[in-house]
Amino acid sequence: MRHSNIAIALIAAGVAAQNNASTANGCNDGFYPGTDTVIFTVPYTYAQVMSIIGDYKNITWSGSPYDTVTLNGTDNTVGTARTYDIDGAHVVETITTYSKSPNGPYDEIHVLSLITIPEANVSIYADYDGTTVTPICSGAASTFNFTINFCATNASLAGSILHTLHLTDAQTVGVFLGGQNFSSCGTIANATATSTSSPTSTPSMITTNSANRNLVSTPALILVAGLLGWAL
Repeated sequence: MRHSNIAIALIAAGVAAQNNASTANGCNDGFYPGTDTVIFTVPYTYAQVMSIIGDYKNITWSGSPYDTVTLNGTDNTVGTARTYDIDGAHVVETITTYSKSPNGPYDEIHVLSLITIPEANVSIYADYDGTTVTPICSGAASTFNFTINFCATNASLAGSILHTLHLTDAQTVGVFLGGQNFSSCGTIANATATSTSSPTSTPSMITTNSANRNLVSTPALILVAGLLGWAL
């Protein structure tokens, strides 16, 4: 949850409808559980990706200017909280796991304190919000895994918002590094060997959203407008 200028348009009434469990679920009263995962590959090395995301305070790639983010401790250290404000919401994210091996993988997990997104009228908190980056293709590409386990006042809506935000994060890192798309390891190898440009096919991604599994056939769409307008 790290974005400025969040403007959410809800299309189709089915999205706004609750899709929540009615039994005890481990969340606080009035909140319902959800999980979302975005897996996305960029044709850039682990070192290149770390040059963009490898500083906990620096989340310009996620829409927050550097000088708007504060830390209450040492950067990249377990126990340090990152604080910033977005569109009337106060965000606090505290590191629980941090590992940045020189050759990968990168593993950053934090908890998300309660946040309310006014435009969507939804509140969310999470005990697990993780980002993993793993080098693939003999180091020529990197795969992101954004996974969040959360509780929300509307799990379906929150899951859709989180999914869009995390996918946008991964895509924006690619934009920052040159905007090329991943097709396959073989294509990267051939492009490198022949000094041709990288492929322009659709990026490879696998995405899941447990909060929305029952909405697969619903003609519902969430548009997150204004996100990183300068990058998309």
